[in-house]
Amino acid sequence: MAERRPRVLVAGGPVRDLSARAAAVALATGFAESAEVAAVGLAQGGRALGQALVEPEGELESLSTGWLARRPGLVAVGIDPVTPEDPLTGSSAALGRLVGYSLQGDDPAQGGRTTSVAIDLTALDVHDAGAGFLGALGATADVALDAGPEPLAALTRLELDAVRARFAGCELVGLVASGALDDQLLGLRGVTSRRGRGLGTPAERMLAVDAALERFAELADAGQARVAGAGAAGGVGFAILALGGRLSTGPAFCAERIGLDRGLAAADLVVAACDSFDFGRRGGGVVTELAGWCETAETPLVVVSPTIEMSEREMRVMGVESGHLLEPGTDTAAALTATGRRLAAGWAARW
Repeated sequence: MAERRPRVLVAGGPVRDLSARAAAVALATGFAESAEVAAVGLAQGGRALGQALVEPEGELESLSTGWLARRPGLVAVGIDPVTPEDPLTGSSAALGRLVGYSLQGDDPAQGGRTTSVAIDLTALDVHDAGAGFLGALGATADVALDAGPEPLAALTRLELDAVRARFAGCELVGLVASGALDDQLLGLRGVTSRRGRGLGTPAERMLAVDAALERFAELADAGQARVAGAGAAGGVGFAILALGGRLSTGPAFCAERIGLDRGLAAADLVVAACDSFDFGRRGGGVVTELAGWCETAETPLVVVSPTIEMSEREMRVMGVESGHLLEPGTDTAAALTATGRRLAAGWAARW
C-alpha cells in the first residue's frame, strides 16, 4: 500500500501585487512535489475581499465609489473609504445607493438568482446606525435619514417593509473587522461613547447623539439594538441585523463559501501568506482568524510574509508555530514558490 502523502492547506491573503488566491496558488506550487496541496484565498476587506470572493469563476467590477463582485448565487459590494469632516455626523447613504445599484436586475424580491448578498463594512466611517443606508434602499420616515444622527432625535415614523422586501429570500451578511463583532450600539459601551471619548467630544453632545440613535433603533428593531455587533461600522451592523441579516468577518465568510473547515480537519499543516506579519496588523486579520481555526483543529500553522516583525514568543501566543520571510526577488509568485519549496524540505523530516 502506498504511503499517504502529507496534506498541506495554503490559505493566502494578498501579497504585494498578487491577489489572495494567486498568492496561495504560487506558495502551494512549492509544496506540490512532496505533499497533497489545496490553495484558498482569504481577505478581510476592500477590493482584496471582493477578489477573494469571486476567484476563480466570478468577476470584480471597479466602480467610481467602490467595488462590486459577482459570482453564481452571490453579490458582494464594498465602498471606498471616505472620512467625514465631523466623525459623529457621517451618513451611510452612499453605501445604500451602492448596494441598490448592485441589486439592479437581480432583485431577490423579483425572482432574481442571488442567494447571498454580502456587504463589506470594513471601510465605512459613518455614525448613523445605518439610517442613510436604509433610506437609500427605500426606507421612509418623517425626518431625513441621510443627514447623520441628529435629525433622528425627532423621528416618530419609520417604515422598512420596502427594504426588507428587497432582501426577501436571500441571505444578507454584513462583513466587519474581527474586533467589531462585539461592538455595542448604545450606552456607555456604545459606538458614540467610545468614539466620542476618543475625540474629546463634550458629554452633552455624546448623550444627544446616543439618544438620537436610540430613538432610531427603537423604531427600526429594538430587539437588535442590544445585540453584540450592532455598533459595528458606526451602527450599520445594526441595520444589517434589523433586516434579518447576520454579521461575519471577511476571512470567515470566505471560509464558509469554500468549506474551509473540511480542509482544516484533513490538513497536516496550514501555511498562511500575508503582505506583512507584525504585531499591529497580525497578517491583516487573516492570520489571526486562521490561528484560531487551526488551534481548534489542532493543526500547526506557519506564516510566510515579505515582512516579519514579531518575536517567536509573540507568534506562539497567537497560535503561530513559526514565521518565514519570503525569498528575495522581484517576481512575487516565483518568490512564494521558492519559499514553499524551502518549507516543504524543512517539514519533510516531520512527515
